[in-house]
Amino acid sequence: MEATGGTGATDAVDAAHDDSRVEVEITYDTSAAPHKADEPYLYVMYDAAKPAAGKLYFTQAEWDAFVLGVRDGEFDLDEDGNLPPVPDSQSQPQDERTGQR
Repeated sequence: MEATGGTGATDAVDAAHDDSRVEVEITYDTSAAPHKADEPYLYVMYDAAKPAAGKLYFTQAEWDAFVLGVRDGEFDLDEDGNLPPVPDSQSQPQDERTGQR
């Protein structure tokens, strides 16, 4: 899987998932995300190997927060390929009736 940034730079993200290719582009046509139509442009993230899987639309502020999280290691996987557990200070309380968060 590869991530392609708006600058044209491509970085290997996870070689174990060869059937995916995540790409990011900037669009000035915000009509596909009507709830963000007031934005001058959006970052669009999608799997180029599976275009029917849908797209994610980010505003500049959302994209900046995402990039900061990546740089901070928020999405790093452990040696088994799993995300680390959410710290108790950031987890949502569990519903005692359903056992769900």
